[in-house]
Order: sequence, then structure tokens, then C-alpha cells
Amino acid sequence: MSLAVSLIAPSSFTAPEAVAAGIRGLEALGVEARCDATLQAPERYLAGSRAHRLAQLHAAFEDPDTDAVWAVRGGYGAAQLVDGIDWARLARRPKPLIGYSDVTVLLDHCHRHGLPAIHGPVAKAAGGLHDGDAESREIVRGQLEETLALIAGPTPLDYPLTAHGPAPAALEGPVVGGNLATIASLVGTPAGLRAPPGALVILEDVGEPYYRLERALWQLVHGGTLEHAAAVCLGTFEGCTPYGETPLEAIIAETLAPLGLPLFSGLPIGHGLHNRPWRYGATGRIADGHLAITG
Repeated sequence: MSLAVSLIAPSSFTAPEAVAAGIRGLEALGVEARCDATLQAPERYLAGSRAHRLAQLHAAFEDPDTDAVWAVRGGYGAAQLVDGIDWARLARRPKPLIGYSDVTVLLDHCHRHGLPAIHGPVAKAAGGLHDGDAESREIVRGQLEETLALIAGPTPLDYPLTAHGPAPAALEGPVVGGNLATIASLVGTPAGLRAPPGALVILEDVGEPYYRLERALWQLVHGGTLEHAAAVCLGTFEGCTPYGETPLEAIIAETLAPLGLPLFSGLPIGHGLHNRPWRYGATGRIADGHLAITG
């Protein structure tokens, strides 16, 4: 089945050549990638003014001939859009929003408003189909094909996990979360994530020293974000700088201790080469060293 997607730039500016490479990659997979001629109208480090990015998002959802809305990249800026989005307009033509990192906030708000969302590679990642060695190109291809399958409909997914400390034999609940720094930046605001009861919260990040990760998680723990969660599952923390010999998992386990949440790690999700997709808010089940996501 052929798919068409609308590209948007809700956050940071992306080099035009990276956008073009991403479009070529999607086209190589048989995807028609549509974007406005003024996809980006750079303002500071942003892809455009708030008004420009909001207009683009609304238009992308209103296009009757596309199957999904795909963010070109993350960076910074998506949270600026939340209180300006006309959710009723988006609901007239519900379609998945795809992205991760800074786009985490938009995924969460789509889910809150009953709209589908996919935490997965940004559109520029499709440029990786033409870069690097054969193994990395195949990894990128696999992740993009999984994302396309999720656009087409519910798809069961299964990812390996490692438990750190005591954990129930099985846990089941909605899968939410995303980029730790982005989620922490919104604690105490109306846009902030509040994990639903029984949630399995996925966290990942990139380029942060361990003390900043600890600080961000401290905000989540003591700001109420994880109050009703059932577990925390770690993706990758690409390029994050350690301090001494203490593993990141030990730091996170210590920070989570007041909530008594089970901690798992090893998900192939994040800013590195491995960034497998999942449908935001779908039901997940942790058992026997795996996270199975349905829907």
C-alpha cells in the first residue's frame, strides 16, 4: 500500500540538504513526502515563527490526501505550539503524528486529545538510507519500515529489556514518555506530562552529563510526573557523559527510590542508530525480559 505524508518543521531549523536527503529516502521506500515550499522560514534557531509553525501544522493535518504528519526533526520549539493548536481542526482528519526528542510534547498532547501518535525516527533520518555502511543502512531501513507499518495500522512490537532490582513478574499499562530533558522542562506547566495510571514510561536522552540527567529525573519524581506510573523503561542515552564509576542505571534507580518504581533498561529507542518506533499510549506488557506493545 502506498503512503503519503505531510512534512512539518515544528521545532529547530534543519539544513535544507538534510531535509532533501530525508525526502529522497522516504521516496525510495515508496512514500510520497509532501511539504510546503516554505517548510522553513528560519527565525533564530527555530524553523520559523510560532505562527508559521502553527499554520504549517494545521495545514498538514487538513491535507485530505496524506496518511500521516511527520516532523523533519526535533531540537527545540514544539512546546511553544501546544496552547495555540486547534485540536478540533486536527480531529477532523485524524492521522498519526510521527517524531521524537523535542516532538515528545506534541506526541503526548495528541494522545491526550484522542489523536494517534508514533514515537519514532524523524523524517530526516530517512537520509540514512544513503549514508554509512551497509549494516547501518539496513538498521535505518528496518526502523522506517516499522514506522510505515504503524501508520498503516496497529502492529505488535516486541523489544528486549533488562530489569534493575526487584520487579513484578508482569506489568501492563499504557506506554508513554520520550525525551527526558523535554519532559523535565515542562514540569509544573499545563503542557507537562502526567503519566496515566499504570503507565510504562520510556525515557531517553542525548548529549547530557549524568548530573543533568539526575536533575531532570529529580524534577519528574518530585514534580508529580511519575506519581501514577507503574515502571520506568530506559532507552539509549547517546553521548551522555558519566561521572566517576557509577552507572547511569544506579543513579536513576536511586532517584526513583522514593516512588518504588521498577526500573528496566536496554530499549533500542533514542538518539543513536537504534530508534525503533512505538505507538504512543498503546498498551504495553513487560514480562520475561521483554516489552511487548500492541496497537
